[in-house]
Amino acid sequence: MDESELRNEIRFGLENLAKIYLNISKFAQQDIDEEIKVAALTYECFGYYNAIEHLVIRILKHQKVRIPAGQFSHRDTLKSFEALIAQKVIKADEEVIKTIENLMAFRHVATKIYSFLIDWNKLQIIIDDIEKNHQQIQQFFTDILDAL
Repeated sequence: MDESELRNEIRFGLENLAKIYLNISKFAQQDIDEEIKVAALTYECFGYYNAIEHLVIRILKHQKVRIPAGQFSHRDTLKSFEALIAQKVIKADEEVIKTIENLMAFRHVATKIYSFLIDWNKLQIIIDDIEKNHQQIQQFFTDILDAL
């Protein structure tokens, strides 16, 4: 993947992230049945993490870093990304990294048989993290693109 393709992929990924963020914000404000609200927001928060992971994988591929596979691939992908950031001396806001890690853990719960454990109070923590850090996450990936 050349630099132009990477830039297009990152732009597309950031647009996708922004759309999902708007859905999360809109759904969180709706006064609807809590069970429906939790299901809709769980799906959107899961999609938000997937959009971040898409950005991470595109950057790793561009840098010719092997994309992990297997049981721990999501965790290992994030570790590879963190190593790349450290190697490239890209300033990573600890809060952004922590939010991404929390979203990865949420993704695990949401996609496994544990999704019944997600209730409004637990989901609200994830939503708050996203709302608090969305701009910083977008800026973080823009900064990475500029640094590569």
